[in-house]
Amino acid sequence: MSIDVLREAARSLSAGGRVALATVVATRGSTPQKVSARLVVKDRGGVLGTLGGGGVEAEAIREARACLESGAPALREYALSTATDEWGLACGGTMLVFLERLEPSALAWLDAALRAGSGEPVAVVTLVEGDAAGARFVVGESESQSEAGEGLDASSLAAQTRALGRRALARESAELATLGDVRAYAEAFGPEPALLVVGAGHVGRALAALGKFLGLRVTVIDDRAEYASQGRFPEADRVIAAPVTEAIEGASVTSRAAIVVAMRNQDLDYAAVAAAVRTPARYVGLIGARRKAILIAERLAADGVAPERIRALRSPVGLDIGARTPEEIALSILGEWLMLRQGGSGAPLRLDDALLAKAIGRPSPTDASPRG
Repeated sequence: MSIDVLREAARSLSAGGRVALATVVATRGSTPQKVSARLVVKDRGGVLGTLGGGGVEAEAIREARACLESGAPALREYALSTATDEWGLACGGTMLVFLERLEPSALAWLDAALRAGSGEPVAVVTLVEGDAAGARFVVGESESQSEAGEGLDASSLAAQTRALGRRALARESAELATLGDVRAYAEAFGPEPALLVVGAGHVGRALAALGKFLGLRVTVIDDRAEYASQGRFPEADRVIAAPVTEAIEGASVTSRAAIVVAMRNQDLDYAAVAAAVRTPARYVGLIGARRKAILIAERLAADGVAPERIRALRSPVGLDIGARTPEEIALSILGEWLMLRQGGSGAPLRLDDALLAKAIGRPSPTDASPRG
């Protein structure tokens, strides 16, 4: 939805219209939308996108219309509620929203963000506070891809914004940071993350199906043409029947990719893993027992693979959810990748014992007195 909002903003600007953009740049507590949620308000009254509805969104739309008239950007904090309940929990959180009128010159960074969906990833860094609020810097993965946006050409903040953008790119995330006496918001844009499934067996089929369901670009690789077929993997974007090392080396893997190896014997596993860890893929996983993981790590070290890449190998791969079936194993693997990409902890979200005990009117096990 966020990309749809930016696309509509670019379309309206190109047609000569005036638009205001509201972007959630930080949240705290429980909020209906998270960082990078957006809405665009057009001068003819149209609104696209959402900040979660309700009174906060209505107020943000009102302030966005004011920005359309004044041209002055604003950083606003909206509190859903400041009260706490009998449990000591906040009834709602807060959202920090940057509101601005987009000028025709904004088409440059909008185009960069939109093109990143089918090309090289970029981060867009926006100053959201101070005299230069609204100034932007487009940061690519290489120095040659980076360029100053409006208001930042001669700024001493250029180096700091570039570093912030690179961090957002590396984490595939959005972040609000303090740079000296101003605050800046960096957001990464890029293609859908790619999943390379190396091995066309039962787990490979489950990984491809679940990966596509999660919106990933799925490539399946196997050295057996009778297994690596589109008929066997109808959901895959690409199926490659070729030697695994050759196929991985030719797959144009980026840091946004995950490679999961599930071949049929240890030598093929090693060939695939050795090729995978030499790519920039952030997530490389190998299915198998701990003994296999140790032997593979020893061979990688003997072959001169950098220690940091060997340490990055996830093997045995996945989260410990007691998975047994191919589908359950696929869930544990893609759950782990999602956790790493989005900064999760993997910890249960359930109520702790003290809150649960209060809810049901009984002391928690840790509060109970020993019986005499």
